[in-house]
Amino acid sequence: MTKKLLAIVLSLILLIAMTACSGGKEIDGTSDTEEVVEEVVEEVEEPYTVAIQVVTLPGTEFAGQEDREAAINAIIEPAINCNIDIQEVWISELNQTTSLAVVGGEKLDLLHVGTVSRLSSMIGTEILKDMNENNMLQDYGQGLISLFGKELLDSGEVNGQQLAIPAKTFNASAKGLYYNKTMADEYGIEVPEKMSSVGELTSVLEEVKNKVPDVIPFFSGSGELIYLGWMNGYSAFGNLATYGAIMDEGDELVVENLFATDVFKDYVVTLFEWTEKGLQPGDPTDSSTSQAYFGASKLFCVPSNINEKIKADIESGVPEIEVGWIEMVEPRITNSNMTEFMWGVSSSSERPEKAIEFLNFLYTNADVANILHYGLEGVNYTIAEGSEDIAIINGSYLPVFYEGGNTSDMHIKAPAGPDYIEKSEALEAEAIVSSILGYSFDDSEFQTESSVLNTTVKEYLPQLTNGMADSVEEILELLNEFNEQLESSGISDVIEANQEQIDTYINGK
Repeated sequence: MTKKLLAIVLSLILLIAMTACSGGKEIDGTSDTEEVVEEVVEEVEEPYTVAIQVVTLPGTEFAGQEDREAAINAIIEPAINCNIDIQEVWISELNQTTSLAVVGGEKLDLLHVGTVSRLSSMIGTEILKDMNENNMLQDYGQGLISLFGKELLDSGEVNGQQLAIPAKTFNASAKGLYYNKTMADEYGIEVPEKMSSVGELTSVLEEVKNKVPDVIPFFSGSGELIYLGWMNGYSAFGNLATYGAIMDEGDELVVENLFATDVFKDYVVTLFEWTEKGLQPGDPTDSSTSQAYFGASKLFCVPSNINEKIKADIESGVPEIEVGWIEMVEPRITNSNMTEFMWGVSSSSERPEKAIEFLNFLYTNADVANILHYGLEGVNYTIAEGSEDIAIINGSYLPVFYEGGNTSDMHIKAPAGPDYIEKSEALEAEAIVSSILGYSFDDSEFQTESSVLNTTVKEYLPQLTNGMADSVEEILELLNEFNEQLESSGISDVIEANQEQIDTYINGK
């Protein structure tokens, strides 16, 4: 028995003895002794361990996890009676890891929602806990409520259930690509700051191929990502647009099958031509990542969102390369942006209220937020000379897909400067805000269709995006076959339901 616990037990014995002598006074039917006993029992309670997912690039393993956990525990245990269990998960294994953990009842509390596990595809899966249950968010998440406000929190609310909350403090971003400017300058490759179509990129990639033949101009990799989403301003629903997409947020919001649009057809034809010309490898079995190839100066450009944080993240990860940026979609705050990075509470969490309490603490305590995001000072990063906030990372801890904490209070990752927050706020102010920012499709009635649609997309997409055909005619035949399979899998029914829910959402605003 610890000295602290022994002291508490002795205090209880003394308190009970004193009560027996005095009879104890009652206030509103509860004795003052009972109130003190409840407080003491609370103090005796063992700290609850919150297991949190930190999503990383495939193949990465960072040393020092126990040290990071210990540093966080030293802060949160006396403050909110919690400990932390950091669960690093490769993004390629996120879906399977999460599903198996929840179904198998493994220790898991805070889930990464987004990227490859979009909220709209998780609503009917019973993986996420409703944070409104027993007023948990209201009682334990006032910092979150204050920080994000109703409009942003609504992006994770479905039919009165708060299934997720935003992860990013700033949610505006443009879209496009980053490229190796060092290489472009060395070989005299002209790269425009803005492009309006995928086709415009072709001439740049051809110049790269001609002048630097040992470098890969573009890389589709496994082909399971739709890079078109970073080159066109549509809004997609579900994992890999399986619930449809709004191609243009004009006066009328029309949900379409992305894969049946002319935009997607032109995209796959262009990718076929890139493979034919050697502008991309066209090999879906290549398990390397774009980031790894780019960091090794073997890849010219990579599709990406564009904002101040992402610029700092990318540029700090490749300090030997000057990074350039190509904007293809103007800055926006969209449903897709909001739901790309979110936090959810696992339905298998033993104490979901403590998970929310820790999440609330994460967004109100910069020390904890900095450790999860940057690691330990002196080990994983140093503070720039003459600054209190600029963190210079050394590459030993890079959780690429992790978002957490109030950015305005945290360290700033070099090479971003002291005007980082000002620039982020300016981007937020100028961005176009989607009219369906708080909308999420309720897929509860379409779980069978969802599973089949996702399987179908994953079967055909690698072939289409890697240009795996002998001719344009053949790639178009493959695209037609793909859409026929999507139709037989129920995509039209899902899109129709999505359209009805969007119409209801808009009419209710």
